Amino acid sequence: MIAVTPLGKSSSSAERWRLWTALALIVVPFIGLIALQGYRVLSEAPRAALSQQLVSHAFDVILTAQSLRGALQDAERGQRGYLLTGQSAYLEPYHTAVRVAPALLRQLKELTADDPDEKRQIAGLGTPIDATLEELRRTIQVYRTSGFAAARSIVETNTDLDAMRTIEVRIDEVIDTESRHRVRRMAALVAQERTEDRTAMASALLVLLLMLSGLIIALRSFRKGQRLQWEIQQRAEDAARANRRLEERNAELAHASELAREAKEEARRAERAKGRFLATASHDLRQPLQAVSLLNGTLRRMVTDPQMADALRQQDESIGSMSHLLNALLDISKLEAGAIEPEPRVVPLSRVLASLEQEFRGIARSKGLELQVISCEAYVHTDPALLEQILRNLMSNAIKYTRAGSVRLRAVTDSPWVDIEVVDTGIGIAADQMQLIGEEFYQIGVPSNSTREGYGLGLSIVRRLIKLLALELRIRSQAGKGSAFSVRLRQCTEAPALELQRAVPADGDEQRDVNASILLVEDDPDVRKATRMLLRTEGYEVMIAASLAEALERIRESPGVDLLVTDFHLAAGETGVQVISRLRKELGAALKTILITGDTSSAVKDLAHDPNLRIVSKPVQAEAFLDLVRSLLAA
Repeated sequence: MIAVTPLGKSSSSAERWRLWTALALIVVPFIGLIALQGYRVLSEAPRAALSQQLVSHAFDVILTAQSLRGALQDAERGQRGYLLTGQSAYLEPYHTAVRVAPALLRQLKELTADDPDEKRQIAGLGTPIDATLEELRRTIQVYRTSGFAAARSIVETNTDLDAMRTIEVRIDEVIDTESRHRVRRMAALVAQERTEDRTAMASALLVLLLMLSGLIIALRSFRKGQRLQWEIQQRAEDAARANRRLEERNAELAHASELAREAKEEARRAERAKGRFLATASHDLRQPLQAVSLLNGTLRRMVTDPQMADALRQQDESIGSMSHLLNALLDISKLEAGAIEPEPRVVPLSRVLASLEQEFRGIARSKGLELQVISCEAYVHTDPALLEQILRNLMSNAIKYTRAGSVRLRAVTDSPWVDIEVVDTGIGIAADQMQLIGEEFYQIGVPSNSTREGYGLGLSIVRRLIKLLALELRIRSQAGKGSAFSVRLRQCTEAPALELQRAVPADGDEQRDVNASILLVEDDPDVRKATRMLLRTEGYEVMIAASLAEALERIRESPGVDLLVTDFHLAAGETGVQVISRLRKELGAALKTILITGDTSSAVKDLAHDPNLRIVSKPVQAEAFLDLVRSLLAA
């Protein structure tokens, strides 16, 4: 009797332990980050109250001083009006000043009692105020008893001029002193907030690194599980072949076949579970990474110290590396889950190659490499975005593995075919490594524990995209001399009747509208705060909302919205598509909008044809986001 025995029992337990460890590395730091943010919110409440109290006190002092000066000036103007017209109604400001001036002076003394400078400035106000009111009273009395000419002679002596000037000078000194106090207090509070924001950003970055480590461990655990399932399937097939040769063991053969079926189903469940896991984790990973990226962009605009600016630049590079790794992992997950559907159409290769030349020319120049792009006028029928992704990954690898020499991108026609080649003078690929270069996390000549430039996922994505588009990839390479990657496509017999070119503003056409009003709809508080801070550093007026209902309240309060920025996935099942549709009903169909998303559903793709809408994938870098805002406002 031939039976199929379970394989790797201890290995399975070890893989479960690895999976739980990975989940702990993801969940525990995330909970810690939430707790830290909660503590910050609670600790900021007293400081906010103190800030409000200090600002309110400053406004009270300034308002009281201005009210006192205004009352005396109104009294003087009312007296002149009375002397000129004889109408008693003009004396109302004078009578009001007589009533309120002493009370306002007492209130001003009470408000400035704790400030020696302001107390000294106010100490001598009583005498000139009394002198001014007395001079006004005496002039009015003379007018009533002796007539206009006598009163006019008193006014022309200007005896109250010095008193009034003294009052105005001292009140101005009080206002200036209080204004300086207010500015100094607010500057101290802003400096404290910046320090706390830097601490929070560093904590968030550490949490993200831990969560990414957990994700990598989980992915490797899934791959080992797949290999284990393959071994089980192989053992089952061996048992089946043995049982076919031994007809008397049909019962054992049926048992082995059942085990093989269950093993195959288990492998499929593991594959689906991996896809669900990555899809669920992607949103939680993108949100804090998005917040950190925007906060970094804000700080780079606020910091003037060269060492701090250099540290922020290095931090921005680390954030970019994490973004590239996350995007690569999610691309692989979507390809394996069948979530990407090609959208083929007729494409001019000249446009694709021109876009890649613009993207990589600066990168090649920074490494001292010569970039050669040789285009052609051929047309092909394929998905342009996926084709460009294939060529982008090949170009990135060519530049990365070429230390000196050149990288060449060219299109060669060989009717009815066209070959797009990426040729470099880099390190080349040894013959025994040809079968390994398409595997995830494999890099030529890079030990597993060394510093990596990339993560070895580019060719793995290329291999899957080539299969998805039913194309052919050819590789020629010689160790130490370079490599050549060639993608073969079939040419189209006819060019499209009409090609729509997107208008790209020339350098300098974009005008920064610092008075533009932007409505930001984002349910994540950290991302919302980081985005608002970044936009405000550029001078934009920003209104915030966490849901569609709050967004409607904001436009009722202030309907003059120039740009809408919204996340796709909001709380309670709401989406950015719903927000865009409803707000355009309220504000007009031409409302300019930026939709930030990591979603690839058809609902988002349908929006891509809207001329007043720009769709950007998370996590977006601060500079790219601001460039998009400026170009859309200038459009």
